[in-house]
Amino acid sequence: MANPEDYKGIVKRYLIFIEKFARFLGKLGVTPQSLTLAGLFLALVAGVFFWTGHLVIGGIFLFISGISDSLDGALARTYNKETKFGAVLDSTLDRYAEFAIYLGFYGYLGHSFSNFVTLFQVVAIFALVGSVMVSYIRARSEGIGIPCSVGFWQRPERIVALGVGALLTGAINPLLDKISYNYLHDFFIRIILVVLAVGTNLTALKRLFFVKKSLRIRGMK
Repeated sequence: MANPEDYKGIVKRYLIFIEKFARFLGKLGVTPQSLTLAGLFLALVAGVFFWTGHLVIGGIFLFISGISDSLDGALARTYNKETKFGAVLDSTLDRYAEFAIYLGFYGYLGHSFSNFVTLFQVVAIFALVGSVMVSYIRARSEGIGIPCSVGFWQRPERIVALGVGALLTGAINPLLDKISYNYLHDFFIRIILVVLAVGTNLTALKRLFFVKKSLRIRGMK
């Protein structure tokens, strides 16, 4: 069983790398907003590759998009370039990026001739709704002065899950198809989408109850 401390260690090393890379980019004159726009562009490219069935390439672009999304915030903090508009822009473009990614998977699944295609397209929609609601509830709660980052399925975790699912599916599909195309085709990405459909919506509910509890503690409604 995975040790939570191992996960925290990986995250810590990743953040250290991001901070160092952000300092390097800042010295080159790169701005946070340019990285935000680059992240959206890369996510759109990933979505197109997913839609057209190039899962491995799409997964690579998705990971690069995620790195770019981490870098814009790190760059803004490192060089004291954080602005209210920058935060709103980043959050807005992140939502467009997620629509593009999930739409790519929706289209990809629709091209399949295996069983339960429509079912898993619906699952992809639920995963998208849950992902958007996780971020929406955090934004609304912070708007009323309550920090809310509880729950596991935040955007970095979603990107890692979808990226890994895409890479595994693209790489292993040919082997699984030889065993059973109807039931094993797209096995990994289908499992990931189911996990996200459930996990993101549960995280959204957890955040909602967290906000309610926090308001009650503060004597507010």
